[in-house]
Amino acid sequence: MSIFDRLFRIGKAEANAAVDKIEDPSKMAAQILRELRENYQQAVQGEAEIKALALQHRASELQYRNSASDWEKKTNDLLDRVESKELDEAKGNDLATKAAEAHQTALNEADQFAKMAEKEESAVAVMDLKIKQIKDQIAETESRAQLINSRAKTAEVSEKINKTLSDVDTDGLMATLNRMDEKASAQEFRAAAYAQIDDSTLSTEQEINKVLGAGSTSSALDAIKAKRAQAQS
Repeated sequence: MSIFDRLFRIGKAEANAAVDKIEDPSKMAAQILRELRENYQQAVQGEAEIKALALQHRASELQYRNSASDWEKKTNDLLDRVESKELDEAKGNDLATKAAEAHQTALNEADQFAKMAEKEESAVAVMDLKIKQIKDQIAETESRAQLINSRAKTAEVSEKINKTLSDVDTDGLMATLNRMDEKASAQEFRAAAYAQIDDSTLSTEQEINKVLGAGSTSSALDAIKAKRAQAQS
């Protein structure tokens, strides 16, 4: 393999990778749906134009067939007059010949318009099938586009969540939380320890006052109780 072939393949692979990267499933599905709808509108417009031509040519065919009938009638009327001696034979035959030629010309024109109309009607029949196919494709694409959009949205959100979770050091966070729990417990133990050693740091006078204070509180309560008992007797 030549260097140019390898370079071409590398370039092609990179181009395909770039295309894959920029292709958004939801946007691409929406674009396909827009193109199908545009094709449908163009097909409907084209079919309408061909139908209009077919109708016009059928109208022209009918016009020329009516004209052919008129010329045929005039030809027969001239021949009848010639036969009944109402018209000079030579002149009558000449006029009848011209009328017959006009009759044939009108028939030929009618046949030409009929052939054109038949081709156009056949084309319309084919276009009807194509338009129906496009319409069915649009309905299918609408349904699939909704599914693709939903799947793409779900995948996008899931990808963001999973990426976020993958970036989180769960073990580290839990280890830190456990360490903080241990520090809080140590602080609680220290506070309890300080409360327990509080009494041991009192001076002799403070300890005596503390005992006497507790006793005075009890004596004050006893005095109130005695007063209440005297009032009730």
